Amino acid sequence: MKAIVGIGNPGKEYKDTRHNIGFRVLDALKTTPIGKAAKVVLKKPATFVNRTGVAVAELTKKYGVSADQALLVCDDVYLEFGKLRLRAKGSSGGHKGLQSVINALGTEEFPRLKIGVGKARMPKDLAGFVLENFSKEEEKQIGPIVQNAVSVCEVWVQKGFEAAMTALAKCQSKGAKE
Repeated sequence: MKAIVGIGNPGKEYKDTRHNIGFRVLDALKTTPIGKAAKVVLKKPATFVNRTGVAVAELTKKYGVSADQALLVCDDVYLEFGKLRLRAKGSSGGHKGLQSVINALGTEEFPRLKIGVGKARMPKDLAGFVLENFSKEEEKQIGPIVQNAVSVCEVWVQKGFEAAMTALAKCQSKGAKE
């Protein structure tokens, strides 16, 4: 059994914020054949970002999902807006949601798909920045970004991590040509 967990904050006031890009990917995944076929557990935790680990630990226990079979989808302020990065394991990189998962599971060995929400000139208040809505210009670009993330997630479920890395490279090169 595999699981995909979107990181974000519950509540309407956070719906369109940078921190909730993981939730947007999960919403889109639910409409795909994979999301409808129950091959994978899709989870949008009802906890706030910095408590995501609680929800992920419950999910892994309830469904018997090992850490390396739980893909976390989250924002990353250190990545250029729209860029995707897939990693099999690693540190939190300062992301409080990922750190919460690391603490709860006792391991850094779980895959994560990071979606860039950064700007060339980042504000000093990163916490405030991720809780802001995307700009109107950014919002126009969110659909294709989410679709690329969905594609990577689908390949991860169907064919595994290495195939998902290849799918990601194709998404990134396609975006660079447009």
